[in-house]
Amino acid sequence: MVFLGFFLMISRRRAVSQVVGFLLMDNGIAATAFLAAAGVPLIVELGVSLDLFLIVLVLQVLTARMRLKFGGTDLDDLRQLRDS
Repeated sequence: MVFLGFFLMISRRRAVSQVVGFLLMDNGIAATAFLAAAGVPLIVELGVSLDLFLIVLVLQVLTARMRLKFGGTDLDDLRQLRDS
């Protein structure tokens, strides 16, 4: 999962795809840590699930605002907005 997330981050052109790659890489690191440990208490699992739900919700709101303001999430279009 870590390598797949890293590949998504470096190979995709859309900002949303890169964020998904980052989240996949982050979750892969967390899954590896959980597998290396003997076990995870239920309260920790619920906390991680809530964290993931909130991240997806925030990303949905940010993506919708980017599409409204800039008309899309293509990185080539967004690069033109930076100050030179």
